[in-house]
Amino acid sequence: MTRVGTFAQQKLLMFHTLRTQNRLFDGSIRLASGQKSQQYTGIAKNVSRLLAVETALMHTREYLKNVEVAQRRIELTDFNLAGIEDIARELRGFLEDAGDSPAGNFSALKSFATNARALLIDHINARDGDRYLLSGNRVDQETVTVDPSKYTAISLFQADAITIDSTFYAQYRDEVLGAAGFPQGSFYEQIYFDKNGVVPTVPFPADPANPTATEFIAEDPDLWTYYVTRLSSTEMLATPKLDYYQGDSNIPKIRVSESTTINYGITGDEEAIQQLFLFLDAVSNLPTIAPPNAFLATLIDEGMKTLSKVIDVDTTTSFESISELRNRIVGPVNLLATSRNSLTLAINNALNVIDETEGINEAEVIAQMQTEQLILEASFRTVAKIQSLSLVNFI
Repeated sequence: MTRVGTFAQQKLLMFHTLRTQNRLFDGSIRLASGQKSQQYTGIAKNVSRLLAVETALMHTREYLKNVEVAQRRIELTDFNLAGIEDIARELRGFLEDAGDSPAGNFSALKSFATNARALLIDHINARDGDRYLLSGNRVDQETVTVDPSKYTAISLFQADAITIDSTFYAQYRDEVLGAAGFPQGSFYEQIYFDKNGVVPTVPFPADPANPTATEFIAEDPDLWTYYVTRLSSTEMLATPKLDYYQGDSNIPKIRVSESTTINYGITGDEEAIQQLFLFLDAVSNLPTIAPPNAFLATLIDEGMKTLSKVIDVDTTTSFESISELRNRIVGPVNLLATSRNSLTLAINNALNVIDETEGINEAEVIAQMQTEQLILEASFRTVAKIQSLSLVNFI
């Protein structure tokens, strides 16, 4: 008797049925995940290209993150510089009013300077998270401090409001008048020589090495004015008194591509910031009792000159005002915006390549699954038909 079917034929039919079922299952996974394969073996011929594109994408995203960080820090820095500029403008307005009666306005001036200095310090010590924005590369170090262990405050007078502070004018003598050719006599003689170019012929009264403000004014009002002018000059305020600044001089920079870096930001030792801070510090540290009116008048006048440089743009000098610093701060903004657009486009292109390599054509997968489903149903019907056959049907 001839067999209806052999065992081998039935096994072959079951093999093809199970393989069709497996292809249908794989199609379901591809449709759900949107990827051609869950392993690189499924896209073996495109693996090298895919890995290169994914590596480039990772780097590009890091560059884009750098750009976004720089943009945020520029905005924060500009905001704080705007606050510093406001302080300078308010101080100039206050000095204009106080100049009409220096001694009468002294208490209010000292209080204003003390509060303004505290607010200025907050602006200079601006942070992005735990990073100080104006400290250069010393990002973990506060930009400015008035801690007595690190900073020697400017003191033009001793506490008794009469005697000129010997520590400060010793700095003046060493830093400004200590050059070769200046006499090595009393402090008064050195100031006189600095102003007039000759040694005074009449000895200074009282203690020549420690002249009082009153004696200075009585002996030579012009010399007193000259002395205070020198005290509040850029040279005297800046050079010997930079220990308030705790950062370094390195301008922040970011990398926006493998071969390109962009500098951005400023540091807290910019001259305009120095001058504003040091003037406020000098006024804040004046004694409670008002110094002589002549001193205050000269100091206010010098303060107005300093604030003019800090606030107003003067193209004839190299001194950068706060507004010029703000312009320098926002200078890289357009370049960063261009870099951001380029990096975003590169990311989108990389994602498209990855999607083309890994991604599926949903319509194609669905059509294949429908075909596989028809094949599988036909296979099941065939298996069912074979299983229902018996010899009785052939007798």
